[in-house]
Amino acid sequence: MWSAMKEQRQQDLIQLENAFIQMKRRMDSEWTKTNGFGLNGMQARILIRLFEDGSQKASVLAEKLLVTAGAITGIADKLIDMEYLERERDLDDRRVVNLVITEKGKAVVQKLKGKRAEISEMMFTGLSDDDVKQLTRLFNQIIANMDRAREQNKN
Repeated sequence: MWSAMKEQRQQDLIQLENAFIQMKRRMDSEWTKTNGFGLNGMQARILIRLFEDGSQKASVLAEKLLVTAGAITGIADKLIDMEYLERERDLDDRRVVNLVITEKGKAVVQKLKGKRAEISEMMFTGLSDDDVKQLTRLFNQIIANMDRAREQNKN
């Protein structure tokens, strides 16, 4: 009996993971297709983070966004080509290079925030306020579980 329940839970968790992956892929696709600026989700997140938090090193940004510094560097190169970002040497320590959002980048972020609200509304149509709060609580619990496991694996 216990084995059958455990097997069913594993199947349920696999279905949940697959549904989450499909939802995330569709969210990313919808974002890229409809944002109108030729930006993918990670590019937009970088711009928004720099807009909200100010200039910072790629390594700090990478840690906040849970990606590698190398990934940030590659994405930043594209955003620099698009004139949304610049690299700037730190005045106190010339070895330090910060990513800085440009005025053009700030203007795009203002527009992205409006588009983000439209996309979110479309994706979550039909969910009640309680549903949204419940999903948020559940996602935060999953994040906390993963953070706890990461911390345990460090020790």
